[in-house]
Amino acid sequence: MRLCFTNKDNDDVLIASGETSIGAAADNTIVLDRPGVAAHHVNLTVTERSYVLSVRDAQASTHVNARPVREKAILHLGDTVSLDTVQFVLRPDRDDSVRTDIPASKPMPVSPAPAAETGDARAHIAPPKLVLRGVSGSYFGKIVPVRGRLVIGRGSESDLVLDDAAMSPRHAAIENIGDAIYLRDLGSSTGASVNGVPVRDAVLFPDDQIAFGSNRFLLEAPSLPTRSDNAAAAAQDSPNITQTMRAIPQSAGASPVATAVERNRNDIWWLIGAAALIGLGIAVLLFVRF
Repeated sequence: MRLCFTNKDNDDVLIASGETSIGAAADNTIVLDRPGVAAHHVNLTVTERSYVLSVRDAQASTHVNARPVREKAILHLGDTVSLDTVQFVLRPDRDDSVRTDIPASKPMPVSPAPAAETGDARAHIAPPKLVLRGVSGSYFGKIVPVRGRLVIGRGSESDLVLDDAAMSPRHAAIENIGDAIYLRDLGSSTGASVNGVPVRDAVLFPDDQIAFGSNRFLLEAPSLPTRSDNAAAAAQDSPNITQTMRAIPQSAGASPVATAVERNRNDIWWLIGAAALIGLGIAVLLFVRF
């Protein structure tokens, strides 16, 4: 994980697993000698499963995505943390970990309209495979289902309307095709960000944070593969042979096939010779006995 300071007064800082202290005092892991930053302001604890911000000075001003934090907050990539006058965004170690090479747009299949209710019978609507959960902005705390394709923009014709001056009438779309999820720009002027990385198009995964200005959403899709699953699958697709096969020493100029054939021929003659010796021994024993 990387801390990117929005005021550009500090270089980006890579954060390793464990606890990182942040404050104005010299004994902190990250020293921020800036107005409003307390001597021991916060701790940032990083594990394989979570990022946790702990406030050490209750009198200090601490916000996550413009919301005050008094004790602790669970963070996600893409969150903006404010320590009074200092702001930083949580981003992945490398921006190119967010892929932007998405396939060309294709017509989305049209789902049949649900059957009308008859008496007490209700139309059966399958639950969506993925939803957006608002974590800041006008949709904070709300759930937005994504069924196939969700158009996001300022205009009333959009499926998800965000009243933000920076938004275009039809700003972007989120598409779910099989197990794949894509963010597709629809000609906006400002784009979006995924896990704090500015993008226009992007390949999305569960637990990603997508931001349109001050409106942030977490993508939740428990049944779909995560970024870590995808990375593990990519590693298995290109295995290193030397890690799975033991090298066999070869004589100079000999091909592997010729060496294997010669070895098999020697093994056969060794077996024939052993069998002949055993047979000779049995014959001698029978002769001596009788």
